[in-house]
Amino acid sequence: MKFKAIWIIFGLVFCYGLLPVTFPAIWTNLENPNVLIIERQECGCPCPEGVVKKGRLDFSANIRTQFPDLSENSHEITLTNFPPFNDIDNESPETFSFANGNTFKVEGYTVGADTILCQPGNCEFVPRFKVESWRLASYYPRFNTFPIIGVLIYLASAILGLPGFLAFIFLSWKQYRSNDRAK
Repeated sequence: MKFKAIWIIFGLVFCYGLLPVTFPAIWTNLENPNVLIIERQECGCPCPEGVVKKGRLDFSANIRTQFPDLSENSHEITLTNFPPFNDIDNESPETFSFANGNTFKVEGYTVGADTILCQPGNCEFVPRFKVESWRLASYYPRFNTFPIIGVLIYLASAILGLPGFLAFIFLSWKQYRSNDRAK
């Protein structure tokens, strides 16, 4: 009985580590303006931190007048009020792996524009988007949020314990089937 309890606890901890941090936003109505699917832009240049994968922007009349070159279908964007991108240094993309490896669904509105490149007579602008709500749109396992030593222990125990756990499940199932046939 003690042996079974250990394997059951192992299975629960293993499954808990594989659960997503949040369940991804699978159903998203991208027909609505200002509902975007974005990823972090991983470049070392002075560029906006987000890349719009899907969705379109809606600008107020004031922003359209100030920045006539902005497009509703911009593929680059600067985000404000978005915690995953706060305090990220574009010079070293590995500073925050959670932001680098995930896709996000964001909702909000455009509050202005940021200058990306400005030369005499020509400036390049991207929309500045204020995020009102956001969710993960990709899978990010919970064990990646553990401290580094926790991740290492989790992975080592998974590698070493998973074959035994699978054998325990198979043998338990086999015993259940043989008991069922004996009745």
